[in-house]
Amino acid sequence: MAGGAKRVVKWLGVGVAVVVGITVLAAGSAYGVSEYRMRKTYTVPSAALTIPTDSASIARGKHVAITRGCADCHGANLGGTKFIDAPPMGVLYAANLTGGEGGLGRTYSDADWVRAIRHGVRKDGKSVLFMPSQEFTQMSDEDLALLIAYIKSMPAVDNVQPASTVGPLGRALFVAGQLPLLPAELIDHGATRPARVTPARTAEYGGYLMNTCKGCHGETLSGGKIPGTPPEFLPAANLTPDRATGIGAWTEADFKRALREGRRPDGRELNPQFMPWKNFAHFTDDEIAAMWLYVRSVPAKAHGGR
Repeated sequence: MAGGAKRVVKWLGVGVAVVVGITVLAAGSAYGVSEYRMRKTYTVPSAALTIPTDSASIARGKHVAITRGCADCHGANLGGTKFIDAPPMGVLYAANLTGGEGGLGRTYSDADWVRAIRHGVRKDGKSVLFMPSQEFTQMSDEDLALLIAYIKSMPAVDNVQPASTVGPLGRALFVAGQLPLLPAELIDHGATRPARVTPARTAEYGGYLMNTCKGCHGETLSGGKIPGTPPEFLPAANLTPDRATGIGAWTEADFKRALREGRRPDGRELNPQFMPWKNFAHFTDDEIAAMWLYVRSVPAKAHGGR
């Protein structure tokens, strides 16, 4: 081999070694930073909520749980499921919320439930993983108490699950700000929460209900790429009144049909894997009317516009 060729091969080898070294350093840095943040503990205000036990309150709490999609991750019996199984991203388990073996209900006090749901903080003070507490944090004291009442009423399920793990890709995306892994970091823990939000056919009440939609559709409801989702995951739709890319041409009947039947005005079906309309179908007529008033009141934006 000629000397020039040997030098090229040598420098190619050096280049590969440098790239590998940088990759290892980056991965190590992502691991260290993510681990530090995942181990952080939080002290949050405690709210002394009175948790009802009567059947009517538990039924109302079930309505809150269904329309907020609790069963999507925790299972219909709230006994916990594996909801992400992609080792490079992570293997994440939604907790068993019942009082069975392996369930949080065995050890959680009412204050612990409030801390986890409203603040995204576990009993040990660390952040929960990937639970959308940032969407529940503004839930009223009344609705939160009803939700906890329903959770506590569920039959015990024995389901001991392994600990969740976050893979190198998940850690890298988290450190890059592309994966909302730790909801406790995203919540203003000192914010004032309403004691009660009066149900009414108003845009204000609709906005309260649609806090749960903002995790996918964004703060402005303009949709776009959902943070932390794989490339094949469909972007969230634009729910603003923009006529070109949003639902500006929709009627209230169109909006209601989308939530109740999972169909667009042109008859196309909404994929429940990406749009959980089967949960939203349980909203009452008054709740859907309020949500419609809210989406008509927000500024029109292009798809994905912030």
